[in-house]
Amino acid sequence: MNHKIAVIIPSTNNANEAAPTEIVSKWTKCAKVQFAELFGGFTSHNAVGGWMSAQGLVEEPVTVVASFTDANGLNKLSQVKAFAAKMGRALGQEAVAVEVDHGLHFIPPLALVA
Repeated sequence: MNHKIAVIIPSTNNANEAAPTEIVSKWTKCAKVQFAELFGGFTSHNAVGGWMSAQGLVEEPVTVVASFTDANGLNKLSQVKAFAAKMGRALGQEAVAVEVDHGLHFIPPLALVA
């Protein structure tokens, strides 16, 4: 398996408000289940994510859920991106980061359909 796919679970709502622990835990568990079903397993670890805003450096605890896969597993990337978009909408994120090999994709939240 020579490809890696990961989703980064934020710990905030609306970009800068701490999300309730049970909400973050729910999305982390959902990611773990999805990665186990799609790729046969996962590895998760806690990290710190950060970016520059107009107010300066912003940092937040994040959880990274990742799987290794072969070239066929890359065909399932759209399902990972759909999960990230759904989570992004639920948490009021501007985007959710999905890592593929050594690249990073920013997935916008799923649009609300009228």
